[in-house]
Amino acid sequence: MVLWREISWSLERRIQAREITPGEKLPTEFELSREFMVNRHTVRRALSDLQEKGIVESTQGRGSYARRPSSLMRLHRRPRFTETVREGGQTPRTEIIKLLTRASDAKVAAQLGLRVGEPVVFLERCRFVDDEPIGLSQHHFSSGRLPGFIETYKACGTITQTLINFGIPDYTRRRTAISARLPTIDEAARLQVPRHVPLLVHRYLNIDGTGRPLEYGISRSTTEVEIEFPEPTRV
Repeated sequence: MVLWREISWSLERRIQAREITPGEKLPTEFELSREFMVNRHTVRRALSDLQEKGIVESTQGRGSYARRPSSLMRLHRRPRFTETVREGGQTPRTEIIKLLTRASDAKVAAQLGLRVGEPVVFLERCRFVDDEPIGLSQHHFSSGRLPGFIETYKACGTITQTLINFGIPDYTRRRTAISARLPTIDEAARLQVPRHVPLLVHRYLNIDGTGRPLEYGISRSTTEVEIEFPEPTRV
């Protein structure tokens, strides 16, 4: 076998076996050269092959990292994380980071139609797909409108079922703004990504069936997003 292919295969096997975990930095070119007893040019050819396969990400000055598998999330008017993931044949899971009541700031109050300082329920979660962390989300709800939200959510485990228990059977997305930025130290640790890999940031507003603001949220994710436009109406 050609030397660079042997190195590429060896590193790929380690990544698949989780000896090198997603987001973890690979050994340096110098270290790999010593391990396989080859020159750096051969190592670079192997790393280039892994990068072309989408297995490794390389950045000049930072080194090479095992690439995290990226899940595809579609934007819907009715966003339902659990249902969407299960439809794709994968297993969803959420983990609560924070769940408390606090005073609303100017941004949250404006989005939910509240006065600054009115209490809101703040829920922060980490989302997993097949036990891989893919995103962090922050959710804000009017505490006055949904008294007992915290206890109900703890019992139900999902936002959708919690809202159903409050007599809100349906909610839709009014708008979403998407941007990208580098992760903070905490975000990188929770999502197991290197700090040079950007996250997609979604700021959104969900409304109830009457058009009244219901939830203001911010999510940061490692997923790819697909936006599908409806076919034009023919006349």
